Amino acid sequence: MARSRDLTAPTTTILCTEALLKGMTAQVWEFSEITQQTWKGLEGQARDARKQAQKGDDRDLFLLPYSIVVNVLQQITDGYVYLDKYLRFMVALDDIEPKALRKVFTYLEGIVRGIPVDEIPLRVESELADLVANTDSVTRDLADVILPAEGAAYADPPSWAYQAVRWHLAKKLAAVPFIDREIEPVKKPEMAKDANGKPLKDEDGNPVPRTDEAGNPVMRTGAWKPTGNTATLRYRPDSSGDLIAWDHPIGPTFAKLPHPLTREAMDAGYPENPSAADAQYSLSRISVGMSTHHGRPEPVINLGAHMRRVNDTLVWSKTIMVDRATGPVLLVSLDGRKLNRTNRLALEILAKLDADATALETLDGRVRAEIAELDASKGNNGRVRRVTEKPGMIRPLIPKQRSFQVGSGAGLHHHELLHEFAARALGDKATFLALTNVPGVFSNRIHSLRSDEKKQRKEAGEFLNLCALPTPAAVRDSIQDQDLDRLLIVCLWYREETRLRMISALAFSNGADVDMDPTDGEIVALADGVEAVFVRATRLLAHGTEDGRIDAARDIVDRYAKPGVMIAAWCETEIPGAGEKHKGMKPAEVRKDLADNDAKFQVRRAFATETVPSQNILGIKTTYDKAGHKVHKVQGVPKDRNKDHPAFMGLLDLYRSCGVIDERYEQALYAPGDSFEIPRIAFVGLHVRRQGKSALFRGEPKRVVMATCFIPPTEPGGQWRMLGWSNLAMRWEPYRVAQAECHALNYPNHSGTGDGTTDVARWAEAGRDINECLKDLVLEELDGMPYTVMLDGHGARRIFPGLHNNKQGMDPFDSYGRVWLPGHGLPDYMQPAGIVRVNCMSGEMPSIAYLSYANDDRIKMSSELFRPSDAGPDSSWWVVTEPRNYGKTRFGQWKTRWRALPEKVGTQTESELKAPWYSMTCREITPMFVRGEGLTREGLAVATARMCDQALSWSDRTKYPAPLHAALQMDLDHPNFRRSAPREYEDRTILSEAVEGLDLADSD
Repeated sequence: MARSRDLTAPTTTILCTEALLKGMTAQVWEFSEITQQTWKGLEGQARDARKQAQKGDDRDLFLLPYSIVVNVLQQITDGYVYLDKYLRFMVALDDIEPKALRKVFTYLEGIVRGIPVDEIPLRVESELADLVANTDSVTRDLADVILPAEGAAYADPPSWAYQAVRWHLAKKLAAVPFIDREIEPVKKPEMAKDANGKPLKDEDGNPVPRTDEAGNPVMRTGAWKPTGNTATLRYRPDSSGDLIAWDHPIGPTFAKLPHPLTREAMDAGYPENPSAADAQYSLSRISVGMSTHHGRPEPVINLGAHMRRVNDTLVWSKTIMVDRATGPVLLVSLDGRKLNRTNRLALEILAKLDADATALETLDGRVRAEIAELDASKGNNGRVRRVTEKPGMIRPLIPKQRSFQVGSGAGLHHHELLHEFAARALGDKATFLALTNVPGVFSNRIHSLRSDEKKQRKEAGEFLNLCALPTPAAVRDSIQDQDLDRLLIVCLWYREETRLRMISALAFSNGADVDMDPTDGEIVALADGVEAVFVRATRLLAHGTEDGRIDAARDIVDRYAKPGVMIAAWCETEIPGAGEKHKGMKPAEVRKDLADNDAKFQVRRAFATETVPSQNILGIKTTYDKAGHKVHKVQGVPKDRNKDHPAFMGLLDLYRSCGVIDERYEQALYAPGDSFEIPRIAFVGLHVRRQGKSALFRGEPKRVVMATCFIPPTEPGGQWRMLGWSNLAMRWEPYRVAQAECHALNYPNHSGTGDGTTDVARWAEAGRDINECLKDLVLEELDGMPYTVMLDGHGARRIFPGLHNNKQGMDPFDSYGRVWLPGHGLPDYMQPAGIVRVNCMSGEMPSIAYLSYANDDRIKMSSELFRPSDAGPDSSWWVVTEPRNYGKTRFGQWKTRWRALPEKVGTQTESELKAPWYSMTCREITPMFVRGEGLTREGLAVATARMCDQALSWSDRTKYPAPLHAALQMDLDHPNFRRSAPREYEDRTILSEAVEGLDLADSD
């Protein structure tokens, strides 16, 4: 039975209207192509200087012209200045004197050429400086460039406008206070229930309150209400266009002080020698960003609430916040290990310009002091442990996620307050985007159980299947559909605890004897068509550069290979750690050695060469103690066998690698009586990316392309098929075979091949590969069935220009030889019936403030499919998701982090302050170019949302629909992935946003 309710979701997204943009202007410099080429030449000189430094030259190893000039420009202006890294444009809120620009770029060129600063005016005649200074700035009205031009259906703002509008909005928001309202619970008696979960009633038919052992009524929270207490806080703009609560830090020390915090209270209450944990703190941040929505003529401004963690060490940070007392808080990028001299070179230029460089001088002094501390600790063979400094004018940001005393996320309540804050700051100029849910889209998952069902099954000792494992019958049917008789899971282990966990998970989930104790090498039947064998394989699984690993894997496969048997390997492993041999090695050398000796990737490659899917299970769990030190614990079988979630999830992923696809998609998409008609079509997931250059892996200069296809039966009751494809093997095969062929080969190298192919040309090549992929699919596998393509809008937009919002309604045109859209140029019968663009980038998603029913009753969470309340025929849909573990604690539902308690309360496993706080997450689903009989945009959006809801290898929703997620997983599981992971920030961010918990993008 599908869930159905009518909800409205006000968001913190604001429409870019003429009223909102009125009076906003910017100074814009648009540089000529010759200026851009001259800039490119200067960067080339800097690269040559770095190469010379590597050969022993004493010149600056981390000389980066862009970082130097940005630091200088921020100091000689009000801080609101943005320079494009390719020097296509510069934008600022105030004009900059041409004379000042000429001096800045002249000194910059002289420094790059290695000329002493005092001699630069006499020895350097800079063509670049003249070109920049002679470029006139133009005052541009933002409304003219952001809103759709006359006669245009959609807006197409220039790149610089995306930055300038953020500054203006941030300044308007910072002009009013942020009001933090205190909310308190309203308690009411909890009613007693009988064994069947129904309310108990007395003789008169009145509900009976539940009581505790002492006979007192058990009270529960029935509602929440404002107490009337408020705290007034101020946000300040930063130079990027976001806002930061600079004077209101959040941490263990500050949680004990009055709220709102004042400078006087902080000075009086700050401990003299705080511990490392107590000194940690974060700052509340409000993000401001402009984006466009498909089908909406005007752009939108997305506001979001976040936490920004402050680092204890400056020299290892990548971004520093600097307060100049006036203007915005500056974000200073630290390029290169320990900053080196880049910042000092900026200081030298500022000194010659007679500019105030107090902030950078203070920053430079702290850098020198920290480097001296590090050097001293090395001399004593020790490691200095710094304590986060008291909040001051310089605050470095943590570059990557790690254990911290303040959790991530601002919480739901903060977003509701943010909605009120923006409405108060912008008044009637703000029109907020509101979403309305589409009723009846989702039904309960097969593995979703009510609390009373869970209790009954648990008391009976039954398997609860909370991880969405396919039934043994579904596994057997899927294996037999691949023309094989049965599945044999070869369990490879070297710790007895892991062997017992494998036995427990396999037996419990297949209904076999959980107390079985098979001998080494003994094949045991788990269910009809599913078997297992347990083999001790210490040498095969041990970390190290074991040359005989492929032969050892082949011996195991040969031992159990029989006609009609699919073999899958479930292997114990552990995360390698530094040991005695790594003492004295540099961090980069340690990381490389650990990666080279990691058995996981070698074992996966070894089994892939035998067309055997494999999956790992960690035998040791790594956690952190109270002091933040790593603790390694051997995992044993839990007393409650339903709670070994890592084992069940590993088994689930192994089934995915085997190509197992169960009946869930048939039930989700084609249930009898479904109000959404979805024709029987195949679903293709296309995953594309550019991996980092690595000297370890050679090959043709291609982009990585992975694809899967879910093919439904033509009639109800049949078996779904899952196929796979990669541009390493270039052919469609059953998913298990395609993934193995892909993992047996190295990634193709992207650069260094000497053929002169440009980056754009390689994206164009990927588009042609995809067209061949689709052509082969139609000719070899679909037998006339139409298909739709699902892809990530950000990952694929560099391949297919037609995916861009500003290209909608245009006739296809040649864009550097790229394919316009997937299938474009193929015969009509080979082209997709629909294309679905999925967007997971959090900065472009609306943030939900709250949800309400038609009668204005508010709720805090929902997991529905939504559409704008003013949706047009081409508008997108949004899947709004309740975080997985929100229901356990509901931290952040009714308070901001300023009011979080620093200690544990009751049965909580961690304090409110340290725990993560949740908000509703969104992902955008945009059906495009739908054609074909019976297929509609709404039907395709619903099908995509349901294929996110029914995840193939996860117990909850995935951000990608199942076919696209399966294609992504082929890439993530590749033996080379971690060692050639994407290095470009954009590529890393796309992957990180698509897969929660994947540590690829930098944290703020």
